[in-house]
Formats: sequence, C-alpha cells, structure tokens
Amino acid sequence: MDEERRRFCQYAGLVILGTALPSCGSSASTGDGGQLACGPVSASAGINIADIPLNSAMAVTINAEPIFICRDSKGVYALDARCTHVGTNVNLKSAQDPTQGFMCPLHFATYDFNGDHPTAPAPLPLAHYLVCTTVGGEVVVDTQQEVASTIRFRV
Repeated sequence: MDEERRRFCQYAGLVILGTALPSCGSSASTGDGGQLACGPVSASAGINIADIPLNSAMAVTINAEPIFICRDSKGVYALDARCTHVGTNVNLKSAQDPTQGFMCPLHFATYDFNGDHPTAPAPLPLAHYLVCTTVGGEVVVDTQQEVASTIRFRV
C-alpha cells in the first residue's frame, strides 16, 4: 500500500509541476524512458535548439552563472563552466574541435567533452544541469537541477 501511495504522490507532484511550468514545452530524457521538467527558476540560454551544431559547445551566462550548452550525438546538455578546483571559468581546449574538451586556464585541469574525467587538481567532473526548451525551441536551463552526465535533451 505504501508503494501505491508513493506512486500517486509522485504522479500528482508531476502533474502540479507540469501545470505550473507552461514555459517549458519539452523535457529532457533520462535515457530509461523517464522525463524531467525544468523548474520555476529555469532561464533562457538565448539560443534556439536548432542553432546548436552537432559536436559543438556554446558559452552562455544564465542567472549570472557561466554555462556551456553542448550537443553530441545523443542530444543537448548544459555544463557548469566553472572548474571544480577553485571555480575558475574553463575554456574549450580547441575552438576548432570542441570535442577535445575543456581546460582550466589557472591550473590546467582538463575535462572531456562531457565534463567528465577531470585531471588534477580538479577533484570532480563538471556539473550537468537540466535542459528543456520552450514551445518555440528556445533552450532553457534549470541551474537548480543537477542531473546525471548521461541526461540529454533529445533533438
């Protein structure tokens, strides 16, 4: 009986959240058939989902936070652009080939294109944030919702 009550509460919460967030026209896929919805503090990245080329990364600022909006063969994702060592903004290793990943200009820690596999002195991968779009296709990022590095908005 507790399992039924839990499922009902989860479903009711998703319904309430979905009706409270009409600005998000789509949601991100968890990869296992589940969907996630952006919350009320989500903000526009100022770009349209159709304008993000495959295997690219675009630097944007959302809610005063530096973010990279990236796209790979699995979809679009958002990375915190601050090094996990001391918070310095990371840069693309190569503007010509963003898939080479990111590097911190302060102590030269590196991350792969997915923000994973940090090198010293960075202790952790870059955080991933939830990506949604408006009905018109504008990219929206919820910097209050960290998600697994496998989560993508499917294009």
